[in-house]
Amino acid sequence: MATIQEAMAAAVAHHQAGRLGEAAALYHAVLDALPGHADAAHLLGVVHLQSGQPERAVTLIRGAIQHNHRVADYHDNLGSALKALGRLEEAVAAHRQAVRLRPEFAQALYNLGNALEAQGRLEEAATAFRQAAARRPGYARARFNLGNVLAALGRRGDADDAYRAALADDPTFVEAHANRGALLLALERPREAAADLARALALRPDHAPALSNLAAARLALGDRDGAELAARNAVAARPDLADCLLRLGEVRQRADRLGAAADAYRTALAWNPGLAEAQANLALVRQGQGLLDAAEAGNRRALALDPGLADVRSNLAYLLLFRPGVTVAAVLEAHRDWDRVHGAPHRGRWVKPGKAGARKGPLTVAILSGDFRRHPAGLFALRTVEALPGQDIRLLLYANQSESDDVTGRFRKAAAQWTPVAGLTDAELAARIRHDRPDVLIDLSGHNARGRPGVFARKPAPVQVAWSGYMATTGLAAMDALVADRHHVPEGMEAFYAERVLRMPDAFIAYDPPDVEELPLTPPPCLSGGPVTFGSFNILTKLNDGVLAAWAAILGRVPESRLLMKTKALSCPDTAALWRGRLAAAGIDPGRVTMVGATGSLDHMRWCASVDVALDPFPFSGSTTTLETLWMGVPVVTLPGETFSSRHSLAFLTVAGVEGCIAADPADYVERAVAWAADRQGLADLRRTLRTRMAAGPLCDGGKLAAALAGELRALALPH
Repeated sequence: MATIQEAMAAAVAHHQAGRLGEAAALYHAVLDALPGHADAAHLLGVVHLQSGQPERAVTLIRGAIQHNHRVADYHDNLGSALKALGRLEEAVAAHRQAVRLRPEFAQALYNLGNALEAQGRLEEAATAFRQAAARRPGYARARFNLGNVLAALGRRGDADDAYRAALADDPTFVEAHANRGALLLALERPREAAADLARALALRPDHAPALSNLAAARLALGDRDGAELAARNAVAARPDLADCLLRLGEVRQRADRLGAAADAYRTALAWNPGLAEAQANLALVRQGQGLLDAAEAGNRRALALDPGLADVRSNLAYLLLFRPGVTVAAVLEAHRDWDRVHGAPHRGRWVKPGKAGARKGPLTVAILSGDFRRHPAGLFALRTVEALPGQDIRLLLYANQSESDDVTGRFRKAAAQWTPVAGLTDAELAARIRHDRPDVLIDLSGHNARGRPGVFARKPAPVQVAWSGYMATTGLAAMDALVADRHHVPEGMEAFYAERVLRMPDAFIAYDPPDVEELPLTPPPCLSGGPVTFGSFNILTKLNDGVLAAWAAILGRVPESRLLMKTKALSCPDTAALWRGRLAAAGIDPGRVTMVGATGSLDHMRWCASVDVALDPFPFSGSTTTLETLWMGVPVVTLPGETFSSRHSLAFLTVAGVEGCIAADPADYVERAVAWAADRQGLADLRRTLRTRMAAGPLCDGGKLAAALAGELRALALPH
């Protein structure tokens, strides 16, 4: 018979070769011959741990420790077995004992980090992983886990350093490439992200999370075909992985393929009905398709699954603006509901206003936006922002975006300091703003996409002002003022805004229109002998049964007339078919309707010029669409309500001096549209004169608005 020593040597050889059954048999034989053999008991326990029997492993390894409590490996493996059983506090204690017995024991420190991470003690876990890496040169796994913990802590720059160190130790570490790619994606560095994800996929082509994140990187770089291919490959690799289906839905949604996006989100929900993100994304698709009830229901399901989803609560407040019969009181309450849940926890740490009194030097005004680009909010603010430095204002612009264009360049030129912030968390961004110490912080986004209400809720500046990018109260107790005008917020309506209302002398924005040479004026189409064409250029979410009924009445009153509907969601065949059905149900012959989807901005405005009369939706009026249509000389018939978002066209028409377009009720809306269609001379005169009046008037005068705004900001920041 073999000696104990020979049996143990053979058992260890089997164990190291992965032949666990053979190893276990020999460990048992040793223990039968010598029940107190600590190494055999310990290693048999390890076999059971590796075989998925951690409870048996704990019993055996504890027995080994009773015979010899000074072996660090015993305590370390006991900790691993306890962690597998979910007994995390005991696991931490076991790993700590292993380190006490052998302070240079890198693996025990690594395992300690894992147990602490599982407990949510991330700072302690980071320390353990850092110590493990220091004790064993080339310990890529410890550096990798350190990166994961630091990323979870929001210390993304440090996480990137840890991932790069892991890859320096092991360039073939697939997960390190994949996780670094995901981190770079979160940091809004898509080109670098794509490179690291490609390295991961070169090593493992079917790595589904890497494929999914590569799709996002390709999307951010404008490569929609590459994004679609990567997303499809991710789903093919892991059809059961909901994140891959979410990414496929996002790619399709960004390409305006809303029906296909909805299919992806529904499939994700079939795999995991409790996936709040899928519910929220599906709600956004329904919102884009103009299915308001379905969008609201989806958002509420998402919040029921995860009440902490601030973006979803923002969407619910925003959706209320589209509801027929909406009141300013209801709008205020919905937005205050967001603040009660997501804003209130930050109120004790607000930056306090400084002391009143004289001040030397320019006023420092910071502006945060994701739309310093060719976007409605950017074009509303651009001319005024360019003029603010001339009002002794020092501008700090925080860009929550990765894209840039010619408009971005103009914003950057106006800024004393330009800071990209899309990769920062709300807490990190608030800390950065506190460090820069602006006198005033302006919000250009509100609860819209790319908005950062979580930053403003932290109040990193002593005075905060909402302006131009959101068409309602923010509801934030931390927001001091709202830039408006007498048209949007008439006298007596101040109580329905959480902020102090700052009324500008004309409109609250100054439009930056395209170059006139690129868009020459053309006569009204009906003067060529064809039928009158009515047009709508607004998102489908703004359309409702009341709007469709008014349109049906107008088309009924103007024989042979046609309707043009143009918005990017109509690029989706499923959505276009849905709306042909809705039009028919409202009494509008789809044969009289032309539907057009997304185009470039100049082509879009050429389509605006292809109609004789534009029809504004209600209760959420057009804003950019109204200005673009007016710039092409086309009248816009509107029906304002009491909410801020219902009164854009009213404000712009009034400031531009266009008469005969503002209706008192739906019947008057119909009458005014019919009257414009019959007034061929009036249409021709407006085409010929309106652009000149707009260009020379306050609606495009950024300098005048900048002077008024600067005065109000100074009064807020430097009270006497």
